[in-house]
Amino acid sequence: MVDHLPLLDPWILLLVGAPLNGAAGLLSFWRGSVDAGGATAGAALGTVVFVAGGPIGWILLAGFVLSSTVMTRFRAEEKEWLSSIQEKGGRRDALQVVANGGAGMMAAVLFRLTGETSWVFGLAAAYASANADTWASEIGVLSARRPFSLLTFRPVPRGLSGGVTLLGLAASLCGALLIAGLFALGWTITLKTSAGFIFRLAAVTGTGVLGSVVDSILGSTIQAQYGPGPRRVADPAGDSAGDPRAGSLITERRTSGGVPNVLVRGLPFVTNDVVNAASTMAAALAGIGLAALTR
Repeated sequence: MVDHLPLLDPWILLLVGAPLNGAAGLLSFWRGSVDAGGATAGAALGTVVFVAGGPIGWILLAGFVLSSTVMTRFRAEEKEWLSSIQEKGGRRDALQVVANGGAGMMAAVLFRLTGETSWVFGLAAAYASANADTWASEIGVLSARRPFSLLTFRPVPRGLSGGVTLLGLAASLCGALLIAGLFALGWTITLKTSAGFIFRLAAVTGTGVLGSVVDSILGSTIQAQYGPGPRRVADPAGDSAGDPRAGSLITERRTSGGVPNVLVRGLPFVTNDVVNAASTMAAALAGIGLAALTR
């Protein structure tokens, strides 16, 4: 099932990729999608992916960045209340850029170093996972139904990492499918054959959704969540939990209004960035393994 993608001249790719990604970083900063650090990290990461992974790899990264930006801005006014719960706002910093794009970048570099096409599957799976998770978060939070835990199926606080909704799961599938479609189409155009198209589409979609599920499980188990002072939330699954419009007490922020919060769940060093990095890495490894097994 896995054919071999060609390795293009890295110097030509660098000459094209560096200015292209530099311009993209400046545009993202100007549009308010990233801060200065995020723009710099994004330009560097995008250049590496372009040189190491070729046009296909870069198109997958671009598909993730563009579509996730659209989803972040979709009905943004209805999601403003999330800023008091989530650790960071909608303007991404360097850590967020690396956490979501680093696994794919590493897979691209390994493809360049080895020529082994299985690494490209890992790159595609990583960005499918990042896209699936972003779409699930940005669309799922708009659901009229309360989120639930994938482990216990019990309701969980609104807006916090780890909770899922049926709307969010559907969005996750669509987000992964978009990247998988770009990957399968790019492969078909590059090698001028449609053989294995369905396999590539299904493999990347499946591993992308898997990564999003891993993200939710890690978010609900080991990601750090905080409460005010020594108090505990009496009913963390209640309608008010996780929604500041109804008096939220649980948050992902270490401080609220300059006042330190107290860790009530998870590990203090496991932030949302750590969870994103781990879940995209898990998806990448699943994609690489699946490609290697079906050679």
